[in-house]
Order: sequence, then C-alpha cells, then structure tokens
Amino acid sequence: MSVAIEKGTILVHRVFDIGGEITLARAEQLLSGDAKGPRLKFATDTRKAIIIKESPLKVDLGEETLDLPSGKFPLRIFARIWNYGVLSVTLEIAIPKGCGWNELVKIASELEVSDEVDLLAVSRKDALKKKILPCVTAPAEWDIFEDYITYIIEKAEGLADPKEFIKKVDAAELILAESREHLSEESRAFILDSAIQYSKSDLAIIDWNSALLIEPDGERDVADVIEFSLTHLLEFRYYDDLLERKLDELYDAMDKKRETAAKFFKNFYADIAEDSSMKYMEFSEFLGRVENSLKTVGDPYLAVVFRASALEFHFDDWRKSISRKMETLAQISQILHGEVNTRRSHWLEIIVIVLIAIEVVPFLYILLREGKI
Repeated sequence: MSVAIEKGTILVHRVFDIGGEITLARAEQLLSGDAKGPRLKFATDTRKAIIIKESPLKVDLGEETLDLPSGKFPLRIFARIWNYGVLSVTLEIAIPKGCGWNELVKIASELEVSDEVDLLAVSRKDALKKKILPCVTAPAEWDIFEDYITYIIEKAEGLADPKEFIKKVDAAELILAESREHLSEESRAFILDSAIQYSKSDLAIIDWNSALLIEPDGERDVADVIEFSLTHLLEFRYYDDLLERKLDELYDAMDKKRETAAKFFKNFYADIAEDSSMKYMEFSEFLGRVENSLKTVGDPYLAVVFRASALEFHFDDWRKSISRKMETLAQISQILHGEVNTRRSHWLEIIVIVLIAIEVVPFLYILLREGKI
C-alpha cells in the first residue's frame, strides 16, 4: 500500500578518515566563518540522558541540487569533525510533500547507486580537509569510507501507530532499497522484528546499510547516535586494514631475510616491533573511547540505540578480528626479536674469539721465533 508522506527527511552519510587526532578548538578558529552549527548535544530528559565526551564540530557546507532519475532534489550539506581524525559529510534531502511510499522506495534505490552522491561528499570533504589541515596530526588519506542512509518520517497517513505503519507501508523494502524484487515474508519479518521504541509514538529500525526512524517531534538524537556509531565502524575497519598491511609487511621482510651480518648493529625488525607497539596502544585507546565516549545515566533509550547500531555494524566481530591480528603481530615480533638477539649473540661470540686470537697469535709467534716453545 502506498501511503503519502507529509513531512520527512533523508540523511545520506559519507564518513571519512583523514588522519590522526584533530584539535577541535583550533579547527573552530580556522572555520570561524563556516562553523555556524552548534556542537553535537543531546537533550537532558530521561530518554536522552547521554553525553558524548568530545562533541564534534558541525560545519555548514552550503546547498546543492542532486539529479536523480526521479527528478532534481535540493539538498543541504553539512559535516561533523570528530577529534579522532574522522570527518562525516551528510547530505540532507527533504522528502517531497505528498510523496508516496513506493516513490520513496524508488528514490532510495536511486540513492544507493548514485555516483553523484559520492562526488559531492568527496569534493566537500577535500575542501574542508584543506581548511583544517593545520590542526590535523599525521594527515593521511584512506581510500575506504562508510556510507549510510537514514530515513526520518515525521508526518504521514496512519503514523499514530508506528508498529502498524511499518507493516502497512512495507518498511523492509525501504530499508533494503528494494524497488524491483518482492521481498519474502521471512526477509520482512527479520527486519521488522528488530524495531525498537521509546514511546508508542516513535520507532527505529536500524539495519547494516540504512535506518528508518519515525519521529513525530522531529528529533534528531537517534540519527546522531547512528552517525556516531558509523564513525567508530570506520575506525574499526581502518585499524583492521592497518594491521593486515603490517602483517603483510612483516611476512615480506621474513621472506627477504633482510637481517644479515652487514646489518649486525641494526635490528631490522625492531622498527616494526616498535611501530606495532604504538599501534597496539592506539587501538587500546580507541577501544576505551568506544566504551567510554557515551556516558549514560541509568539505561536510556539512546544507549539502546547505540548498542543496536553496534550489533548491526558487527563491532564485536571487528574487535575480535583486530585482537587476533594484534596477538599474531606481537607473537611474530617477539619471535623475530629472539632470533635476532640469538644471531647477535653468535656474532658477539665470534668477535670475542677473533679478538682473543688477535691478542694471542702475535704473542705465540714471538715465542716461537725466540724458540721458547
């Protein structure tokens, strides 16, 4: 059944890693003319008794028009700068008043495959990064970025009962952006059963690639928590990829057998081991941030939203993968350290023998010439 939507918003997220830590106070000074939006804050009622330790800086990046097969859509672009080196760019699209549900599903499927969305987000990211570069430690560019879409419905026919509404409109098709295939009952049930609510008037369905939020009051707190979770997902993927490359580097070094007698006084593997230790500390700090960034009072709704996002984004799987690689890296580094130290001990023994020979042989030669032996 196609239901007309009276008011709603689509948030298209692209999340990038641009380097190490970002000094937000310095960034705010550099962007004094652009950072018109407030720092991210949550309301203080029971539902939203939640605090982000280091609130990101919000930056207005202007307006654009997105050209899709369904038509041209005006949009507003803004970004959030997170102190741990992440920059999230969001394209905010107002759902046309009176838009039918089937039409919205079609727009969703077009957004999923639109190259223009990526081009807009990347261009804004590059321009913003250039402005704040002086306050970014260890600037870098990682090719991978996170993409996500959040659909917020504020007013629509039959919205008084959100649980009945999502069944009537087939919310699963929107979540999966599936406008061609007719979903099975099992697929629908799997998605709809994950819905969470704080009150009878609101509802959230959080999936791995998109989310549907029913917010009659127009609240954005749930959407903000999802975006916050996305930044951590990107960091998990970054550290996992980084460790994978470090292990490959270590394996290549072992194959090349670069620790030779000529490099006796230089432990080739020491640099890798030291770098590995630094990455281990970075990751430990990151895990602490994931666990401590959201400080909650009691068991508020937004904490439930964060846990639901963490579950959908497989935080535990990423954490386990990184932990395994960290352990492997530590074990290999320890083995190589032992091997190098053993080699050095052997060389030291040889040197001692040679030094003794240098001292003893001339003495024996003199004694031999004098006929004393």
